[in-house]
Amino acid sequence: EDETREMRRKVRELLDGYKSGGGASTLFANRLSKDIVSGHQHDGNVVTAYVTLEPCCHYGQTPPCALSLVTAGVNRVVVGYRDPNPRVDGGGIQLLRDAGVDVHIIGGESGEKFSSKEERQVGKMCADLVKYFVKRISPNRSAVGKSDLDESISGAKRRALRQIAGRKKTEGTMPEVEWPREKQSNENDNDMDHLNNLQIPTRFLESVDNALWDHELVLLRLNNVVKKKKGAKILGERVAEAINGHVAQVLGHTVLVYRPGLPVVLDLDDIVAGGVDVGGIE
Repeated sequence: EDETREMRRKVRELLDGYKSGGGASTLFANRLSKDIVSGHQHDGNVVTAYVTLEPCCHYGQTPPCALSLVTAGVNRVVVGYRDPNPRVDGGGIQLLRDAGVDVHIIGGESGEKFSSKEERQVGKMCADLVKYFVKRISPNRSAVGKSDLDESISGAKRRALRQIAGRKKTEGTMPEVEWPREKQSNENDNDMDHLNNLQIPTRFLESVDNALWDHELVLLRLNNVVKKKKGAKILGERVAEAINGHVAQVLGHTVLVYRPGLPVVLDLDDIVAGGVDVGGIE
């Protein structure tokens, strides 16, 4: 019990470090090896790291996660899901193994050969946690860029999207994402420079992106940050730009954003051609 309490304390400290100004670089450069691993190594214990996603093997804002684990002296790594990112795709696992680290992949190399019912459940939990990331990063993703998407949306398709949204609002099934209240702005939303430079919360963007993957059509509520339709339009376009979406409508403080999923659910060509009843679309 004391050991569990101490581990929770260290995990909370790591999370606090990650959320600080230094972010991940502080976590990997200072705390990982010094606080978590070193003490166990001196005791001669095997240190196991459990990771939801395969550790990366390339340099970005931080060193490669796999290299950081090696440097920290981790002896064994259990990987919940292999990273499909072309920059990784097994490279992190290979880096660990080349350094002598014992690597166990949930579901085996294929991700489909589970040794027990419990392991299958863990594999599914890991897959669910990273499913949106996988859609964004997978090399077989066929989604188009925002400019191409904007060009492909005709007036008839835009009217169809608005009609679908109107029905969903009436039924109370319209997916919505609200701008966080703690990120309110006291500036004049007629100030173009202010709206164009306003920082969009990462968590908000992630919520919009996830909702679009699930539903393709999402209503953004921006009344916590803008006062007029003009401000909603400017901010809505910025959000759509960030997630490769299309602004189908701006009403008051709300913005209707569309992005085709993978696979596509709303076949706008068929809908416009009259082959699909808009009223029957879920």
